[in-house]
Amino acid sequence: NTYPGASMPFGMVQLSPDTYNDGCCSGYHYRDSAILGFSHTHLSGTGVADFGDIRVMPAVGKESKTSGKSVTEDGGPGFRRDNKEELNFKSAYKHSTEVASPGYYSVMLENDQIKAELTATNRVGLHRYTFPESDQGSILFDLENGIMKGDKPLEDCFIRVVSTTEIEGLRHSQGWAPDQYVYFVARFSETFTHQYFYLDEEPAAGNQEFKGHSVKAVFNFRTKKGKEILVKVALSAISTEGARKNMEHELNGWDFEKTVSKAKDAWRKELDKIKVTGGSKEQQVIFYTALYHSLLTPNLYSDVDGQYRGMDHLVHPGEGFNYYSVFSLWDTYRAVHPLFNLIDPVRNQDFIKTMIKQYEQTGLLPVWELAGCENNCMIGYHAVPVIADAFLKGYRDFDTGKAFEAMLASGGQNTEGIDSYRRFQFVPKEQSTNSVSKTLEYAYDDWCIAQVAKSLGRTDEYKEYIRRSQYYQNLYDPSTGLMRPRHADGRWLTPFDPFKVSLLDQGDYTEANAWHYSFYVPQNIPGLIRLSGGDQRFIQKLDSFFTVQTGNKNAISDFEGIFGQYAHGNEPSHHMPYLYNFAGAPWKTQEIVKQATTEFYTAKPDGLCGNDDCGQLSAWYVFSAMGFYPVCPGQDQYVIGSPVFEKVEIALDNGKKFTIRAQGADARSPYIKSATLNGKDYPKSYLTYTDMIQGGEIAFRMSSEPERSWGAQAENRPTAVPVEPENQLEPLGSKDLFMPFIKAASPMFRGQTKIELGCISPDTEIHYTLNGAEPNINSTLYREPFEIYRTSRVRAKSFRRGTTGSETAAADFYKSSLDPLSPKLNVAYLDPPFERDYLGRNADGMYAAGYSAGGNRALVDGKTGNPDFTDGKWQGFEGKDMEVVIDIGREMPVWRITASFLQSLSVWIFHPVEVSFSISSDGKSYRMMDVKDNFPDRANMNDGIKYFESLIFGAPARYVKVRAKSIGLCPPWHHGAGGAAWLFADEVIVE
Repeated sequence: NTYPGASMPFGMVQLSPDTYNDGCCSGYHYRDSAILGFSHTHLSGTGVADFGDIRVMPAVGKESKTSGKSVTEDGGPGFRRDNKEELNFKSAYKHSTEVASPGYYSVMLENDQIKAELTATNRVGLHRYTFPESDQGSILFDLENGIMKGDKPLEDCFIRVVSTTEIEGLRHSQGWAPDQYVYFVARFSETFTHQYFYLDEEPAAGNQEFKGHSVKAVFNFRTKKGKEILVKVALSAISTEGARKNMEHELNGWDFEKTVSKAKDAWRKELDKIKVTGGSKEQQVIFYTALYHSLLTPNLYSDVDGQYRGMDHLVHPGEGFNYYSVFSLWDTYRAVHPLFNLIDPVRNQDFIKTMIKQYEQTGLLPVWELAGCENNCMIGYHAVPVIADAFLKGYRDFDTGKAFEAMLASGGQNTEGIDSYRRFQFVPKEQSTNSVSKTLEYAYDDWCIAQVAKSLGRTDEYKEYIRRSQYYQNLYDPSTGLMRPRHADGRWLTPFDPFKVSLLDQGDYTEANAWHYSFYVPQNIPGLIRLSGGDQRFIQKLDSFFTVQTGNKNAISDFEGIFGQYAHGNEPSHHMPYLYNFAGAPWKTQEIVKQATTEFYTAKPDGLCGNDDCGQLSAWYVFSAMGFYPVCPGQDQYVIGSPVFEKVEIALDNGKKFTIRAQGADARSPYIKSATLNGKDYPKSYLTYTDMIQGGEIAFRMSSEPERSWGAQAENRPTAVPVEPENQLEPLGSKDLFMPFIKAASPMFRGQTKIELGCISPDTEIHYTLNGAEPNINSTLYREPFEIYRTSRVRAKSFRRGTTGSETAAADFYKSSLDPLSPKLNVAYLDPPFERDYLGRNADGMYAAGYSAGGNRALVDGKTGNPDFTDGKWQGFEGKDMEVVIDIGREMPVWRITASFLQSLSVWIFHPVEVSFSISSDGKSYRMMDVKDNFPDRANMNDGIKYFESLIFGAPARYVKVRAKSIGLCPPWHHGAGGAAWLFADEVIVE
């Protein structure tokens, strides 16, 4: 999922060949045999596809010999048309003709024997096509096809002819980035002789501008053999005028070789910041390829005049720094940004300034920002460690007060289970997906906030967040020695499969299993070791982690690069080889690191064992090959592994150099026998940033045999930042977890059903109510299971001496006079009173196919959804209202109607803004009984389930109509502003 094309370090343009347009995330796959074109934007190593904007492709005109429509002179020569489906400029190519180096790419297009060469400036892509002799040399501009099939160009896309050598236009699309603007200006080095436009694949006649969802244009040239035609394409997220300014500033002429030379010089300047000596030629190629990939993103997003399109979808003026995009923070906070703090801290501070602006525009720091849009892909609030790592290392050329304000906003939000995390001191399983991973990652992010608070003298915030950073303890299960999902009432998830891998937004772990996340406490590995029973038990558990086999990859593509349960191809594992150092066995770290650097990285086309994820997999190699790794960004320590090269020189930003020497380093000598720092004996198995930034040299003597004593003593191990005794938090015990649980066979019953209450904490009394009222010490005391015979809203609290009571447990049970499977019971989904949804798309009244919850009876099946939107019990309506009629089979008195809806703002699910209830006896004439307004107040919008109910007081009815009005489009303050909002409904209860 990396691309071979031309780009500058962190450049706006990534000009690269596309061989694939159905999900290959970079657009290029080595196995493919044909090139579809050369587009100007690409993602490097991500797990989701997007971009591929402004595709350009040369060809020599040929009439179609297919069964499809042939296009004549009137329709436009210079292309082939296959089966009337698309303008097909696709060409075969051979890898033997490909040349790829930093800032340059070339290939021979075999079909027409056209040599294609590409290079780039920061904001301009430069093409050079060498044609054979022809009077129908052609160049296609395609605004329709992106890399992802689901990427939808919008109706305002256009191409405009400015002159016979210049065009301009816009590709505005919805994809993974739901509101992406790519304006462009293109100039040709030669005058084109004809121009032909196509809308929806059909020839279009008219003036010099064409607009629509599918816009393509073909420009013809007369060429002699060996004729070079150059095309330069400037991009802007602001306007065509912005793109034109970018072109005039960066690439005013047509000197292709000079542009290549400048690109190579820019790359040489970046790559020379780390110089390696020794190792094999292949290892050097691997290292610099990894460093190259680490420096591709984030990408420049502001024009030469400083203007940029913010996450509020507005155009902002320049503010004295470069504004960037593409922040894959769940991945890159681990090693990519720490690498920037070593070799490019000035640019990293521009990244942070960008994040602060994004906070000002949206109210939150970015999670996974792409082209001015927030995807909220992955978990945590990992802009926080990026800011903290820079701040705590002394890089503070940004508004530190605003940055801290933004960090507190991330930690204080009420989405993604964070509100439950604060209340329960862990994320309960039923409150959010990936509950274990979220708890652990929130705790690390909170530790970062605490360290910044402490540095700023913010005592109250420090105390709050340092305590929160210890919440990881509450998911450690001593009986298994693993981090285990837990219910709000304190019960562990049963049954528990520690090898079961969860996908994102499904299950208890994020692209991982219990083994992976049981080692994720980067802020306090010594504390994790104590929880685990001490050094030897921790070492034994690590040994098991790296060796135990299950034979099941669980169909996750990133589960590659495997030792036992260790999966190097995905980020949760990346710090784990270095954990032996904390327990006094650094020689074991050296073994694992050497094995990983040797086996999981090669110079072959499949030389990465997983998604590079905007450079994270590569940055791991850069650090590890140098001999150390940042296990805990935000801390002063780098944990030592096993260096690959005999000598590494790091050019620090302050003008000094830090050198790593490794005498005898090779694959047969992975072990460190001894070390010196600036000529003095160095027994520690970690380096400090404080020492490195002063310049100097660390020298290792490598050995083929482990030196078990080096770095093993407690005083020589990596440490954690100590927590003051008064701020230390003990793990929750049964005495702390005394919220009761409520058990029954089903939330819906006929006749009667048995209710059981319980509590994991001893010496508690449970008091309950059956009418939804908040229980207190005077409510009914629970003594034994009891039966209910009618609809009941059970609420229960546990009480113990000296407490005010536990959290309230709640469960509603509904007595049904009809079996939910009864043929008498029917649910009809009505078309809304308009033919299109809020985005103007054709609409019907049905739920989305991917969120059907089992079909039409899902709203009355007695299976109530929980706050996890992926639990399969919610029906989802995208960008439209819900209107349903429930036929209860016969007329009977109706006393109350209740409808429940979910809100999960990070994934664009909003509560309805209005719910109305109507009843009818004949199904034709309806009487409105109630309307519930739910004005969306941003300040008080919390995730979770909301119940809307109407008291009917026994009015006779056979038909009940419920209409829920969607918010329609995500509001301007939301990261999905302008995109279709979701409405998620579950049970509709008619009593």
